[in-house]
Amino acid sequence: MVRQLVSVVATAWLLAANSHAQPAKVDPAKAQTAKEYVNAGLAAQNAKDFETAISLYQKAYDLIPHPVLLFNIAQAHRLAGHDADALAFYDRYLQAEPNGSQSAVARDFVKEIQAKQAAAQREQEEAKQAELAKQAEEQRKLDEARKADEAKKTEEARKAEEAKRAEQERIAEEQRKADEAREAEDVRNRPGRSLRIAGIAAGGVGVVSVGVSVFFGLRARSISADLSKVGAVYDPARIEDGEAAERNAIITGIAGGALIAGGAVAYYLGFKQRQDASVETVSLLVKPDLIGLAIGGTLP
Repeated sequence: MVRQLVSVVATAWLLAANSHAQPAKVDPAKAQTAKEYVNAGLAAQNAKDFETAISLYQKAYDLIPHPVLLFNIAQAHRLAGHDADALAFYDRYLQAEPNGSQSAVARDFVKEIQAKQAAAQREQEEAKQAELAKQAEEQRKLDEARKADEAKKTEEARKAEEAKRAEQERIAEEQRKADEAREAEDVRNRPGRSLRIAGIAAGGVGVVSVGVSVFFGLRARSISADLSKVGAVYDPARIEDGEAAERNAIITGIAGGALIAGGAVAYYLGFKQRQDASVETVSLLVKPDLIGLAIGGTLP
């Protein structure tokens, strides 16, 4: 307020001073009009109507271009918050009157405004940096969320793929088992299969029987050779054993041969059996007077 009053007094003094303080050959009427503009400007400035004050000071300066009026215009701009315009008019005043009555005050206000602008610039820069940091943090969170979502989708896709593969493997395993079961069933239901199995079984039993027959035959021959030796003692039990061994050799030999032959026939019929050939039963017959295979059904 003190500086403002200094400006006002200086301006009022300027306009009220003698002609040696004013530009040469100033029209008194213009000087009076300029004074009225200044007084009105001071009133507007005191009423905080700075825009009107600036306009009135400018009109006064247009009539009487005194440097102090530049100072007053700068003051009104500063009070109005027009820092850039205030600096411009303070600079014009200092250029016109570098050692004028208000030059020190003008320089102080220039420093004050420049410091204010620097502080505002710093605040703007800090706010900008804070906003950039905020945006970077938000972007980082967005990137993390995106990566987490992508990782989640990847994991879900992996699990879905594993589940799909497991399901395919399960279906394939079930199909394999079904194919094996069907193949086994086909084998069981294949024409002539039972005959071939029966033929193989009969042939196997026949081979064993022939082997047993050979054994008994060798035993009977050994007993006979012992009894035929010179000086051998007559032994009825030994003779009976030889006869039994010979009889068993004959029986098992016949049975073995029959089984082998019957097995061969059954195996052959199994290969020959078709839709028009039906062999329903195959039985192994063992009787005191008969050993063989009984085949029931219709032959082609």
